[in-house]
Amino acid sequence: MAEAWIIDAVRTPRGRGRSNGALHGIHPQALFGQCLMALASRVGFDPADVDDVVAGNGILSGDHGDDIARLSALLIGWP
Repeated sequence: MAEAWIIDAVRTPRGRGRSNGALHGIHPQALFGQCLMALASRVGFDPADVDDVVAGNGILSGDHGDDIARLSALLIGWP
């Protein structure tokens, strides 16, 4: 059986929220991408060593509806 490593856990704010909210202009994928970049910086791993990104998602519609973990990793340029 292969080993699984959990490097760290973080969460983003709720996302876009109200139309006049501070995060409304940031796409959920970009918001999660910022978390991934912060993890790599904080923990010090090479993104090329990452096989899978797993993310919990409580909103499965609209901008949140796609595979946010995969699309966020692609958005920030991880291999």
